[in-house]
Amino acid sequence: MYFNQLFGVSAIKMRKLGVFNGNVKSDNKMFVDPKLLVDADDEFLGAHGDIIRHFSAVVELIKKVKTESSNDPYFAAAVRAMQFKETPNTGLGCSAMGKDGNGIGRILATRIVKQAILVLPHVDFQPEVLEMIGVFTEGLGCDRISDMIVAILKARFVKYTARITSELQIQKTVKVQFQGKTYVFPQVAKGESPILLVPRSILKPLPVAADIEQALDNADLNQQVRQAANKMFADARERGSVTPGANEMRSFILTRPNIYREIFEGYKRAQVVPYDFDVDPRRISDYDPIAEELVGKPTLDLQGLDQAARVERCLSETLSHFKHSIEENRLSDVLYNDDGKPRNELIAQRLIFSIGKIFGKLCDVDVTRESNAGPGPVDFRFSVGEKARLIIETKLSTHERLKDGYYEQLPTYAKAEKINRMVLVIIRVSEDDKHLAALCKAVKQKSLPIDVILIDAVRKPSASKRKSAA
Repeated sequence: MYFNQLFGVSAIKMRKLGVFNGNVKSDNKMFVDPKLLVDADDEFLGAHGDIIRHFSAVVELIKKVKTESSNDPYFAAAVRAMQFKETPNTGLGCSAMGKDGNGIGRILATRIVKQAILVLPHVDFQPEVLEMIGVFTEGLGCDRISDMIVAILKARFVKYTARITSELQIQKTVKVQFQGKTYVFPQVAKGESPILLVPRSILKPLPVAADIEQALDNADLNQQVRQAANKMFADARERGSVTPGANEMRSFILTRPNIYREIFEGYKRAQVVPYDFDVDPRRISDYDPIAEELVGKPTLDLQGLDQAARVERCLSETLSHFKHSIEENRLSDVLYNDDGKPRNELIAQRLIFSIGKIFGKLCDVDVTRESNAGPGPVDFRFSVGEKARLIIETKLSTHERLKDGYYEQLPTYAKAEKINRMVLVIIRVSEDDKHLAALCKAVKQKSLPIDVILIDAVRKPSASKRKSAA
């Protein structure tokens, strides 16, 4: 179950608003990446500066520390500044809504400050190093860093959550007092923790080993250290591990203080790449709840249908629901960027696949993604057994190879797989139909056994604007 289903709101609207729609029955394993906050907007405009100001104050305290003891007022103050209460539930890394995020208590905060005292002199006391202090500190993964960032920026998350709660018209809510003001938050049930909503644009999947491996990869290590690092990884593979353990990699770093700067500079240099929720390699995106929203709770009468007929019924229901949603219910809006440019056809492919899975279950049809028989991949297939099978490819009408490549790809693939039924779904995203016309002409001239299904996703003005224009 996803957030939108738990609260009875639109998954499509959540996607348009850019809100993370977490699965409340699985571990989403996402974290707030401080580097992604550099270019954040709306309530998070300037948020990275808030983080640096907080860490800068900690660094100034650390500079004055004389002994690593609670008797040292500056050490004690630095520890207090790195302690954070549990954050309200964000649904990023827990398996069910209603569970608060982890806080950072005195023991872990002390460990962080002690490690910062070791590292900071090697990086000219630059406060940004505290963003990646998990690389140097045992027990501090990216999930804890994320909770720390949420705590520092809590005022911004509060305002964001209140706005989105209002825009989604969430009904299950609770009033929350924060800094003398009242805000309305989502709440699953009375007594449960309120939920902080998070923009998708600042999230990334949790890395393995607190991103220590990536920190080593990004660092400009000298030849001797690089060789030692390569040996560590080679030894791990000989032991049957993909990578060394987090503690082994951290020990490798901490016993070589001369590479602290190289690791930190590599972190600063590394390109900020948001998680691609369209490609969605971790399978955490919201295509399934969007599909369920579009389809509802369908029932089908399949009495008397053989295997081939069930496959055709599954295909027909899938494409008709998708086509209606695109052409009549403005689902086409999710196929475009904010600047009006069409997005990758992967979105259409994933939505068709998610709808297909729903009808595949009803029709007892296997819907499989991205099979590959050698000549090239297709998007997915619908099949029952070895004989009742068809393959589908989805492309935008603006695709330059629509005529020169893809109308030949399907027959080649189908021949290799011994499949006779081929469907090419074309999403029309432009008034310029030259590629589409060339394809249709080529298919007709070659008498190719391809069904071309056109879905018109060209953006149209709203009904009110069309009426006023008339």
